[in-house]
Amino acid sequence: MPFIEYEATGTRWHTCHRELRWSDFDQYQHVNNAKYLEFGQDARMVFLKDVLMEMDIAVPPMFARHTTIDYPFPLSPGESEVAVASYFIDVGRKSCTMRQVVQDSVGRITCTIDAVMVGIDVMTGKSREWSEQDIDNINQFLIPEDHEVVTDRATTAARF
Repeated sequence: MPFIEYEATGTRWHTCHRELRWSDFDQYQHVNNAKYLEFGQDARMVFLKDVLMEMDIAVPPMFARHTTIDYPFPLSPGESEVAVASYFIDVGRKSCTMRQVVQDSVGRITCTIDAVMVGIDVMTGKSREWSEQDIDNINQFLIPEDHEVVTDRATTAARF
């Protein structure tokens, strides 16, 4: 199951795995920093698919407006895959912030990605305010920024 319940808020986060490839590593035998952005993009696509297919709820159309990435711990060639947890940490009138935490096989956080996502009108391509239904759907994955949700090594390691 890609959704993990977070009892403290009554919401959930999404998790998926991504295999590491030889081409993900740079000449210093670390995962290239640009690849982490790909991990986040891949995980967002899997998140959207899983929400639609398994939960049968509509995710409002949105696109990434701004992204910040923090790299507290490098991935080494000994890793074969990473776990990416995705959830929202903030919801505004027209945008929301999705946090994605990339972890290695022992649960170390190797990267944190915060992507500001802006709601769009698919007919005009312009930004729009969230509807009440949009906010309800996003809030199902809202975990405030001050909560630590994916740093339990035993839980993460068990998912591999």
